[in-house]
Amino acid sequence: MEGRNECDICKEFHKMFCCQQIHKRKPTFFKILDDDFSSGLVLDKELLSELDGDVLSNIIHLKGPTGEAHKINIKKTTTSVLLKTGWQRFASFHKLQSGDVLLFYYEGNSSFNVLFYNKNGREKSSKRDRGEEERGKITHCNVEISSSLDSSSEDEIERNQKPDIGVSSSRHACTGRCAQKFISGRRPVTDREKQIALFRANKFRSSNACFTKIMLETSVYRTFYLVVPVVFGRKNLPGKNTTISLALPHNSRKWYVTCTYITYATNKRQSVWRFCGGWSQFVLKNNLEEGDVCVFEMKAELELTVHIFRVVEEIVKLQVVNS
Repeated sequence: MEGRNECDICKEFHKMFCCQQIHKRKPTFFKILDDDFSSGLVLDKELLSELDGDVLSNIIHLKGPTGEAHKINIKKTTTSVLLKTGWQRFASFHKLQSGDVLLFYYEGNSSFNVLFYNKNGREKSSKRDRGEEERGKITHCNVEISSSLDSSSEDEIERNQKPDIGVSSSRHACTGRCAQKFISGRRPVTDREKQIALFRANKFRSSNACFTKIMLETSVYRTFYLVVPVVFGRKNLPGKNTTISLALPHNSRKWYVTCTYITYATNKRQSVWRFCGGWSQFVLKNNLEEGDVCVFEMKAELELTVHIFRVVEEIVKLQVVNS
């Protein structure tokens, strides 16, 4: 990435997420790494059956989040394609581990962009990429993704710092259903089902500003708050408490949610935007569950359309926990 200007980085980011090519979805598939992946990676030919009619050459190119392309020699059989020479270096370079999930986007000419997720569904990226995002070098892309099955960096920031005196915390602004606790009534779900929901959400494309959040227990079962990614908040939300409307696609009904703005005495430059008041009503009416993925698309100022990608399509009403 060294020596490349901001425009080059932005173009690469656009290419990775197809932001500029929403009229044509690129062939995509994913692969879960097993215990013996380090010596080579086997891809079923069925996964490669829809590559825009292309036939893979004996050398393919894989490009991870850093943007660096790696040459990989492949061996074809009647049922599979084996990634051999070059694969071990690629896996070591990106610190891949057993249980990681690789999401492949085909770019044509035997080239793939690859995203990495750990076994909990959290996206993995290089330290270099994270540093550039934090410094604001990636500035022109429309789709912003912040997701974790455990907790987001914004959640961690909020837990580890104290808000300024005089700036209200949305935890104290919550009333009514926020005090209640719920449990899921759906069947048990697997990590793979959660990963698939995330992959489906990551395929969402829009020219509007967006962010993606995986629902945590504190989002949908108790406390009922949702932290907005800092990058999205800085670009699209006011630096004060406000009200935001949420709606589902092709649905005229709106839910009004309090968006609380919090700054911290220990770090004036760090701010957090958080949905609270009204968020519980949206969650319960739309039967959101832990692991479900929501893409929040800004349709107009302070108006968000919420695209829901469920882990389990069958909806079972949440059950109230008796205190």
